[in-house]
Amino acid sequence: MNRTEKRLLIGLAGLIIALAVFEASIPRPVDWSPSFSRHHTRPYGAKLVYERLTDLFPAVVPVTDPPYLATRQRLHAGEADRHPVNHLYINNGFQVERGPAENLLALVEAGDHLLIAAEWFAGAFADTLHLDTDRLRWGWTEDTTEIRFVGEPRIAPGVFRFSRGFPGAHFTRYDSSRTRVLAVDGASNPVLLEMAHGAGRIVLCSAPLAFTNHNLLKDRNATFLAGALSVLPEYPVHWDEHLKVGRMEASTPLRYILSQPALRWAWYLALALIALYMVLHARRRQRAIPVVKPPRNASRELLGNIGRLYWHQADHQDMARRMILHFKEEVKLRTHLRTFAYDQATFHHLAAKTGLPEGEVEQRLRMLEGIEAGNRINEEQLLRLSNELHDLRQQL
Repeated sequence: MNRTEKRLLIGLAGLIIALAVFEASIPRPVDWSPSFSRHHTRPYGAKLVYERLTDLFPAVVPVTDPPYLATRQRLHAGEADRHPVNHLYINNGFQVERGPAENLLALVEAGDHLLIAAEWFAGAFADTLHLDTDRLRWGWTEDTTEIRFVGEPRIAPGVFRFSRGFPGAHFTRYDSSRTRVLAVDGASNPVLLEMAHGAGRIVLCSAPLAFTNHNLLKDRNATFLAGALSVLPEYPVHWDEHLKVGRMEASTPLRYILSQPALRWAWYLALALIALYMVLHARRRQRAIPVVKPPRNASRELLGNIGRLYWHQADHQDMARRMILHFKEEVKLRTHLRTFAYDQATFHHLAAKTGLPEGEVEQRLRMLEGIEAGNRINEEQLLRLSNELHDLRQQL
């Protein structure tokens, strides 16, 4: 690495540190996006609401399973284990399939209570209860929405004012024969309903933002939240968390780094620095390419030398004995023969392996025995022996 490259790396490292410090010192903007989650402290999260529910109810249990699984498990529980509970759903909208909707209504009919706070209702649940909602305004607005309880006796006196993007959703259709209006907005549109269903009750609210951290702490709005929840009996609360964030995702260091602006910029700059370093050092440095000779086959040369030695000495008998010895070792290995001997057991074993008549096998092996026991053979006999051994190998 030369001096210019070192200066470049030092400059990039200093830039990364400076950007990280600047990003860390900038105040983080307030996230006003609604999540309704018990994990979030943002204004429209519900961490504070979840924690304060124990002031009104004996216990609060988070439910992260999908509605079809949570309701099915509770329906199949034994009578001794299925005590009445309050089911609490808070989200922008509420839409479940027919199976979960039927299970949820069956639980309410059996004695559970249900509170759903959502701006819109759809699917089988809305069709069964004949629900429909509308909004006074769309998009972000600073208009103030007023809500007051109605009926005698009133749940909580006074008018509750909600601002900063409150959508002003209200119910336009519901089953009036079994439904009681508990609260209305400034235009006398119903926003909080209570309906009987079997042994339980269903409470519906079209203002889910009232069940968030911001509106719990603003003015007297905590009284409205307490009044809406007071409709439910003092049963344990099953807080739905699945419809808000789905299944919980794994928390990894990289996920946290990318969630923080300062760390995210530092991560991107570090990746850019690594890529730049790889590009600068990817240049090929020219050098002579050595010529590598292929490795010598010493075994082949040795065999050639030994063959020429036997040829010049004309020692065909010793060559024949070595060929027969190698053949016998190969026969023992390939036919699983313990001992190679010129006897009837060997003849019978090889006849069974090769499929040749036992007499022919005996005749051919006797010829090998004669050559092995002889004193001298000529070149023509050595060639016939080589052909015979090759033919016997083909039969194995």
